[in-house]
Amino acid sequence: MQNDFVTFDHDKLEITIHPEGGKDLVIKKDDVQISYFSGGPGGQNVNRNQKGVQLIFPIPEAYRRGAQRTQQLVTRVMGKRSLHHNIQAAFEQLAHKAHQYFYVPSARKKTKTPKRAKEKRLKNKKIKSLKKQDRGKVQY
Repeated sequence: MQNDFVTFDHDKLEITIHPEGGKDLVIKKDDVQISYFSGGPGGQNVNRNQKGVQLIFPIPEAYRRGAQRTQQLVTRVMGKRSLHHNIQAAFEQLAHKAHQYFYVPSARKKTKTPKRAKEKRLKNKKIKSLKKQDRGKVQY
């Protein structure tokens, strides 16, 4: 996953976030709490083998967004049949959630409506008005 400010290294399972106006935040495999659970696809072994993965990353105090109350990012994956694939998918989801958490949309620049567009809109309104006036009762 490669975005403007979030990069994900598949080999190292490492997520790097480059927030605006701040130091880079690196999420390594050691920084994440990993727990395993059973469930998902797998046939008869579904209840015996723990192949589902849950990742919990506590967001450091310095990187928390003031307006949001979220203090940790959590992902749960059990869609694949192997533990390795589920861990890969969970880290991809974590990178996506980090992108959503740290994304700040750019401010919208206000623009004026062009004079030609205003004239065109008023002309269309006048045409519609005349059309509706013609639909009135017929006078003898």
